[in-house]
Amino acid sequence: MAFSWWKLRHSEPANEDDYAKQIDTLRQTVPVPSIWLFGKTGSGKSSIVRFLTAAEEAIVGEGYRPETKTSRRFDFPDSLEPLLSFIDTRGIGEVAYDPCDDIDRFSGSTQLMIVTVRVSDHALDSIITPLRQIRKAEPERPVLLALTCLHEATGSLDLSEGPDPFEENGEIPETLQLLIDEKSKQFAGLFDNVIPIDLTQIEDGFAEPNFGGGRLKQAILDKLPHAYRQALLALHDSTGEPMSARQQKSYRQILASSAMAGTAGAIPVPWVDIPAVVAIQAHLAVKIAGLYEQEITPKHWAMLTSAAGTRIAIRFAIREALKFIPVVGLAVGAASSFAFTYALGMSWDWYFADLRKGNVPTTEQLQDVFAEQLKRGHTLWKAQ
Repeated sequence: MAFSWWKLRHSEPANEDDYAKQIDTLRQTVPVPSIWLFGKTGSGKSSIVRFLTAAEEAIVGEGYRPETKTSRRFDFPDSLEPLLSFIDTRGIGEVAYDPCDDIDRFSGSTQLMIVTVRVSDHALDSIITPLRQIRKAEPERPVLLALTCLHEATGSLDLSEGPDPFEENGEIPETLQLLIDEKSKQFAGLFDNVIPIDLTQIEDGFAEPNFGGGRLKQAILDKLPHAYRQALLALHDSTGEPMSARQQKSYRQILASSAMAGTAGAIPVPWVDIPAVVAIQAHLAVKIAGLYEQEITPKHWAMLTSAAGTRIAIRFAIREALKFIPVVGLAVGAASSFAFTYALGMSWDWYFADLRKGNVPTTEQLQDVFAEQLKRGHTLWKAQ
């Protein structure tokens, strides 16, 4: 461990291609939650992605890449270190859709399916028929039926104003309730939970633009295997402080790298994860510097790696020894790798943000920030 940390402190990080090769094997085992979105165009799939990731519409739109002839994938925040992946099946209801290719491709790689249906849409055979095939091929995979655009059935009534009638035993307009009951019958046997939601834009003027969003997120958490919950919980955690767009991008990258380091730390063989964790941390420093338009000079690199000082080497050595204790050792490895990477990333974010303001951060200040964020990293891991 001492050699690895010494190498990190006295050498430059690997470039993007070398880094991708270093973690290729790790990425194959990283538990990145993958959600299959299934619905017509305009049924609210992109709105769900934006709500779950807090990404801007442009980022979501530009982030998709072809996966099969009929589907595309969006890795968030990026394809190298994703926290969440979304599979979007396109063209349903517009052309004849044969789900066979998608069934073969996604049956073993998606942990959850969200079927999006506008609550006032009655032409649903093009959704229901292929969904039967998909459900039959993977009956154990949870399916959430998200009924969207509720405002289309409530007229001038704003459901999002005041207590949520779906959670407070409130009164649901009869017209809307009839539509919900109708959809439940049409999709009988094809879903595990029905979730009424109304994700709108702020300019649409509704009291709560993310009406039902919390209900959807909780349903996802309830249905995802425990190992996959971490990313979604982390994304909806916040530092409690207002963030600029640059800080938000940095924070997402920190979470993605920390999650990956946590997975590497769970490898049940002492010492083999250390090169991977070191590479993840070094790459994180480069990404954060780039976000703040700062160059990592040898002087900066020495300052960055001084954030944790010798505590990194000591804690890593203790953690590796604990790996010889079954179960407990694995938990310690994953937790400490996540927390250290999170603390380093947040320290580096503070450092480069301060540099960009024209300040000259000191080693003592950086170490104080690291100590504070290390506690937060452990707290965040325990909350998951």
